[in-house]
Amino acid sequence: MYQPGTALREPVVSTSRPTPAIHQVLPRLAWGDAVGNQVRYLQGLLRRWGHVSEIYADAWDDACEDQVRPARGLARDVRRDDMVLVHHSFESRLVPRLARTRCRKVLVYHNVTPARLFEGFERKIAAACDAARDELLALQPHVEAAFAYSRFSAEELLAAGYSNVTLLPFAIDWAAFDTAPDAALQAELDDGHANILFVGRAVPSKKVDDVLRVFTAYQRLYHPRSRLVIAGALHRDGPYGAYLHGLKDVLGAERVQFLGRVSAAQLSACFATASAYLSMSRHEGFGVPLLEAMYRGVPVVAYGAAAVPETMGGAGLATRSDDPREVAELLAVLERNKDLRGQVLTAQRERIAALSQDAIAEQVRQAFEEVLAGPRRAARTIPSAIDVVCPAFTVRPQAPESRLAGLILEQLPGARLLALKPWAEDGSQGHGAPRVSCFTPDQPVSRHAEAPLPGSSSLETAVRASGARLLLMGLESASVRALLPRVSERAWAIATPAMPPELLAAAREHLGERVIHVTSAGSEPTREDVRAALASKGVLHHAT
Repeated sequence: MYQPGTALREPVVSTSRPTPAIHQVLPRLAWGDAVGNQVRYLQGLLRRWGHVSEIYADAWDDACEDQVRPARGLARDVRRDDMVLVHHSFESRLVPRLARTRCRKVLVYHNVTPARLFEGFERKIAAACDAARDELLALQPHVEAAFAYSRFSAEELLAAGYSNVTLLPFAIDWAAFDTAPDAALQAELDDGHANILFVGRAVPSKKVDDVLRVFTAYQRLYHPRSRLVIAGALHRDGPYGAYLHGLKDVLGAERVQFLGRVSAAQLSACFATASAYLSMSRHEGFGVPLLEAMYRGVPVVAYGAAAVPETMGGAGLATRSDDPREVAELLAVLERNKDLRGQVLTAQRERIAALSQDAIAEQVRQAFEEVLAGPRRAARTIPSAIDVVCPAFTVRPQAPESRLAGLILEQLPGARLLALKPWAEDGSQGHGAPRVSCFTPDQPVSRHAEAPLPGSSSLETAVRASGARLLLMGLESASVRALLPRVSERAWAIATPAMPPELLAAAREHLGERVIHVTSAGSEPTREDVRAALASKGVLHHAT
């Protein structure tokens, strides 16, 4: 796997044939979003390095009209030795077209937001996210390599069966952030109040509602003369937009400003007057606004979900808690403790310095050179006969379902167990036991043993990519609930007397008679109890 920071070398330019074109394709080229900005910046780099490079899309914003070509012309335009970068983050419906395009193809994975984060607000978007994860699996046979912008995303690619995965540095055009502030907005916001800023689309996965809750606690408990500024697209009449405005009224916080879409100058004014940048997002493949805040000298407080800690690189304040009062206290300490604030700002400047634009561009060039030089294939993992899904196994080893999973694994010699990846207190990743595959949770696991476990995109993708029979445990966890309707034809569920009735009903709805009741005459099931329960439903037969 490619590692940023390795020695750089000049590209090898062949004199026997023309430099291959490297084109890019995505479903929609948007103006101002992270994916669109990255695509345009990569095009500039590729052209600077001597490659013909065009952007293809099925749809685009009016502001991008002169920068894009219709995706239907891609197959006609490319040569067999050319390369196409397939940017994937949302449902594209491009897989059939790409399958017919005869050229080299490389996936650029920005990560797909889990559908569950839109449930209850945006049914169509949730369905599109689910379809995008199906497309991630469908793209795998058609690409020779894949780029990921974070280890978090790379893990999911490996779970999906991609065998040639490279960690690609996220190249940022820092000069784009140097726009002079809008004078009128800067004067309006620079009135002596402490401004807490969030930048991004107001969508459920960004948890702007939690930003509101944290700010309300901060204003009431610590800093009455404060303001919350939210800059980013907001559909006020949509379900989530209406919910946010209703929540704002219910919470009763003062001076909450939803600015909607802003110009580059207005965004500069927001950062120029911000006391702190606050993010409570539940899913990021890479968080550009976090780095933008650091570049502009604004201290960052962020919930450490998904790739947020990677993006921050040890700078700012990443919290494992989403409790509004605890996060509000962090904002207050940051405001009142000048030494801490200075240390945070120093660490953030060092983080940005490590992402020097020229150095990162060179690393990106080397990554492309290695892929152009020829595909590398890693050995594929041989699938097991049965996968036991127990998210709690390594993060809460003393939980009853974890102990039960250990007994089940003893009875299924050819099985593997899928669980959430543990994290040590110092932030290092723990290691699973033999025959246990561990996957990074999308959000930090709560220290409270009774709290529900978060989901894991990588774990869910590994299950969807596997053809193995499944034993599902811990139905209260987000991943198992998400998987239940998708894998019902090849799964059993483990039920214990302590399982809540609503979870048992859900298991029976999807699995019918394939719900295995493990009971015991004592306080906990024995090996004999487990073996009898598995044998009663034919699991032992399938395991061999």
